[in-house]
Amino acid sequence: MDNYTADELQEALRPLASLISKSEKAQQKLAPGTWQHTMLRDNLKALHIASALMNKETSDSDNFAQDDLQEALRAFVSMIGKTEKAQVKFSPGTSQHTLQRNRLKALHIAEALIKVELDKV
Repeated sequence: MDNYTADELQEALRPLASLISKSEKAQQKLAPGTWQHTMLRDNLKALHIASALMNKETSDSDNFAQDDLQEALRAFVSMIGKTEKAQVKFSPGTSQHTLQRNRLKALHIAEALIKVELDKV
């Protein structure tokens, strides 16, 4: 967490909160047990972990099991890959491109925070 300022963390929270909201809405439309529902559940868990890490003044890795952090890291790697693929479909300067850029920055920060927590465990 030392690598990011409080402002950077606050700025990253907005795209994460948006992803959480959109994912929760999408998950409600999917049947439990489907791979899409399971993927969204895993992504949501990862996003909530990252959000909790960004909101804390002091890091407290006792709240997260190593398995949860590893699963979160896998989810972020997947989300980053999908977001990078989506971003190239939009022209720079468009709102969609900017949305994806901001999302990517937040996902990379979240991934880094998860790695820091894993190193502590």
